[in-house]
Amino acid sequence: MMSQTDKLLAEISQKLDKMLRLLAIDAVKGITKEQEKIELLDSLGFRPIEIAKLLNKSPDNISVQLNIIRKKKEKVTTSQPADKVKTDKNIEETSSITPVKLSEEDDKK
Repeated sequence: MMSQTDKLLAEISQKLDKMLRLLAIDAVKGITKEQEKIELLDSLGFRPIEIAKLLNKSPDNISVQLNIIRKKKEKVTTSQPADKVKTDKNIEETSSITPVKLSEEDDKK
């Protein structure tokens, strides 16, 4: 038998779940492309089965779409030439910003 505390926790959990669903639906309301909805919900931490329930799709369909999205992202990150990517060191070397004097002791050095 469930204790009173367990019943309250279960009720709170159900209400929070409903609130999350409403917020998720609101978040994707203006998005027309299905993959963008899936990508957003995934980035918000929803599992494929939860995304499927929210979008009235099968969990298998969502998993396939997530794999497609991830493969596209991999292609974008691996197709950038290494010489085009700037590192912090490159930025420092090409920066024209002059150092700022922090104290008068710096003048003595």
